[in-house]
Amino acid sequence: MKLIQIYINALKLPNKKARTFLNKTNLTYTLLYLFSLVIIINLPGFVEVYMNGSGEDALFLLQFLVLSPFFAAFAVLAGISLMTVLLVGVAAALQRKLKYQYLWKMAVFSLPLPILAAYAADLIVPLEWLPAAAFLVIFLTIHLKLILDFPKRKLN
Repeated sequence: MKLIQIYINALKLPNKKARTFLNKTNLTYTLLYLFSLVIIINLPGFVEVYMNGSGEDALFLLQFLVLSPFFAAFAVLAGISLMTVLLVGVAAALQRKLKYQYLWKMAVFSLPLPILAAYAADLIVPLEWLPAAAFLVIFLTIHLKLILDFPKRKLN
């Protein structure tokens, strides 16, 4: 299944073969991957709400299980789009030939490793700022490597 291959290659980023495979992935699979990732991320919350819910909370449970993934997906899309604007600025400062579309797609595919690092950081040392810091450091490290792998612009 293509989605499993996408997950495997997403965990291998910034590997060149993985980057090439993911860059050739069409937008339909990219969005399917993103929404499946959002559901996987929200799965612990779903289980907790389901286990703690009672018959009286059936409407809340239904709203949480149906609407929560859409709000989370919107937040993820907005966050990725904002981070990509920052990455375009970094690429321009480093004089690399990269477009917003490519960096956006790579930002989507590079999410699993920083998310796993954030979860691990939260489990090891439960500080409020540590998961966010771990996420940002891993995310930006992956993208800095991706940006630096591309050739510089030729000056005319």
